[in-house]
Amino acid sequence: MSAVRWYGPRDLRVEAVATPRPSAGEVLVRVERVGLCGSDLEEYREGPVSIPPDAIPLTLGHEVVGTVVACPGEEVAVGTRVIPDVVVGCRHCWWCDRNQEGLCPDLPVRGQQQDGGLAEYMLADARTTVVVPPAVELDVAAFAEPCAVAVRALRKAGDLTGAVVCIYGAGTVGLSVAQAALSSSAAAVVAVDPVASRRRLASDFGAIACSPDEAVTVIRDLTDGRGADVVLECAGVPQAPAAVELSRRGATIVLVGFRADRLVLPWLDVVLGERHLIGSAAHLWDEDVTAAVAMLARGTFNPRPLHTTTMPLTETPAAFQHLDQDPTVLKILIRP
Repeated sequence: MSAVRWYGPRDLRVEAVATPRPSAGEVLVRVERVGLCGSDLEEYREGPVSIPPDAIPLTLGHEVVGTVVACPGEEVAVGTRVIPDVVVGCRHCWWCDRNQEGLCPDLPVRGQQQDGGLAEYMLADARTTVVVPPAVELDVAAFAEPCAVAVRALRKAGDLTGAVVCIYGAGTVGLSVAQAALSSSAAAVVAVDPVASRRRLASDFGAIACSPDEAVTVIRDLTDGRGADVVLECAGVPQAPAAVELSRRGATIVLVGFRADRLVLPWLDVVLGERHLIGSAAHLWDEDVTAAVAMLARGTFNPRPLHTTTMPLTETPAAFQHLDQDPTVLKILIRP
């Protein structure tokens, strides 16, 4: 089969590799769509970030939807369209024993530490695949993973009733968070992004959209000068500490954005303002992915405006270049 293999920064190769064979408890999935993620882009630009040296070359791709073509244990019927769970965990540590695979110190993730879905076929655990309802379009189902990230981030934020919610970074995940927040009982949702096309999308969804330069004024006007009740940082950019400045004392700040280097936070404002800093990474198959698929099926999430283009597997290196160079691009789907 063909697969996209990562060898180093800006070194992706489409190669022929052996088709994997499922063991007991596994399924073999024929990959139909793979979304290119911001963390994939970090690996493309600066990796290895999460990729272990002994895993190189690695097949990237963790936003996957496909159809089961083999299942030795018959846990999932052949022909079923599924979202393969990619957060695997080591299966035996303190966190994995408590169904917290995302906190596993080893944290094997398909497409980051193990071979993923930028290939014609991939392996997944039968127990943790999430079935996609037949009525959900393929290009909609392909957004299940980023939507699951949004679901988890908002769960970390807590009750949004009457809250002014600020989303810093209106990329695919940020816009998914915005849609979910807008469907809640929040009083107002503000989306902050430097790219005008992303602000327009956020506004179309119903958010108050502004540039980073306008954000402080917009949020102070909404809150009588207090600051946002909840800030979700979804950009992972050097300006991410602005999330603290945009929040009120006692606010909750959920850090979702992914960045390889270190950031300096205004620690005194966090401590004296008793702000709550919470990290949110990945997702759990039985909580976040299942909820995301259900929300896609109901139309709570509408990912169609986030879909920039679909490209064949052979053009994946060009797709990464496109994603790297054009800030107006949101989600490129790969069609193996």
